[in-house]
Amino acid sequence: MQKLLERVLKKIEPNEKELKAEEKIAKEIISRIKKIEGKHVDVSLAGSLARQTHLKNDRDLDIFVMFPEHLEREEFEKEGLRIGKIVFKGHKWEEAYSEHPYIRGNIRGFDIEIIPSYKVKNCDEIKSAVDRTPFHNQYLLRKLSEQQKKEARLLKQFLKGIKCYGADLKVSSVPGIVAELLVVKFGTFENVLKNASEWKKGEIIDIENHWGNEIEAVRKKFNHHLIVIDPTDKNRNVAAALSFEQYCRVIAAARAFLKKPSENFFFGKKIKLLSIHNAKKLLEEKDIIAVKIPYPSKALSDIIYGQIKKLARKISNQLSLNEFEIVRTSEWTDESKNIVLLVELESFEIEIIKKHFGPEVTDFEHQKRFLEENKNIVGGPRIENGRLVVEKRRKFWNAKLFSKDFLKKEKIVEKMPLKKTLSKARILENHEIISFFKQNKKFAEFLTTYLKGKEDFLDY
Repeated sequence: MQKLLERVLKKIEPNEKELKAEEKIAKEIISRIKKIEGKHVDVSLAGSLARQTHLKNDRDLDIFVMFPEHLEREEFEKEGLRIGKIVFKGHKWEEAYSEHPYIRGNIRGFDIEIIPSYKVKNCDEIKSAVDRTPFHNQYLLRKLSEQQKKEARLLKQFLKGIKCYGADLKVSSVPGIVAELLVVKFGTFENVLKNASEWKKGEIIDIENHWGNEIEAVRKKFNHHLIVIDPTDKNRNVAAALSFEQYCRVIAAARAFLKKPSENFFFGKKIKLLSIHNAKKLLEEKDIIAVKIPYPSKALSDIIYGQIKKLARKISNQLSLNEFEIVRTSEWTDESKNIVLLVELESFEIEIIKKHFGPEVTDFEHQKRFLEENKNIVGGPRIENGRLVVEKRRKFWNAKLFSKDFLKKEKIVEKMPLKKTLSKARILENHEIISFFKQNKKFAEFLTTYLKGKEDFLDY
């Protein structure tokens, strides 16, 4: 185990040259912001780079521009954006939005976020969600030893390898701060996995013991499968973004790794694409509706992922309400040109004729109304087990035809940016899916993984 972890560390720790380049650009930007005339009172580097827990090639800088508490929200946002735009002048940037707008862009290959926040004395006085970040930074810098920073890197890479790292909607997984807090709590990467392998629903991790023995009160308040109490704010669960499916993935992967450690857990197995013949064969054996939608231009990925997931749920729910049996759903996008939703069904088609049960014959009032409302029938009325029954022809008995009709509805997606391109959505036939499989390697990897329907780390 130790030799394995040492090998992994050599691959994931930034080297001296990288660290110097990161430090140089951070200092340059902070110095530049300090020289800009404005209402800001401080500037600081936060995030994993500030704590030296970041991974090799993770060239992300989170720079917080702090403003006095008394500054009005409108002016706070306006000033934050103004400073961000000055920093990125001559470089590629975009306006992004979390709880409030901020500027993010790229300078010399580094992805940089300039985030406005209020400078407050403690978390009880925060005026925006990001005001906590400096307190998180200070807390983790105090708590993490040099060795534990290495352990945090191992845990982050492990989570990346099992596709379970990051709080954004694309993955709904373990945020970086949670990974670091787990190392603070359990000491080492291996100990984190040993504990994770035994997690149950409603697991509570309260490092600072804010809640004492009030276990049920905590579970009732947060109502989540994993509750990691923010050490700087007892009323916040920093693991709230983690979905139940991803939570279970962490548990299963931890058990598998402890049983049979391998570098594959950290870097993933290379996906061996299905042959065209096998891809065609597997598609023919399944009943899959594939909806292809153009990716809206200049759309922020986290907003799009939220809308994609919501759309997939809507289509799936409507199919279920119309008695089509759903096997599973999945979503994919290259974040530039294409979105593909997959809805797998037990069968594309259901019976054309549907039985429709009415009230018991003894219920005279409802019987009369039922017969008046059900005149357009193909069979009945008759009595079965004391109830009136009629047979009606379904409007849709083919799931593809139903989905095409449903996608035309105006309010299926009410918000931009997805609304802008949904009118161009198409349901692909199998030969079109295979054609796209041939053209797009990333989609081919996604479809291969989907059709195989297998988690590599569950081979134990």
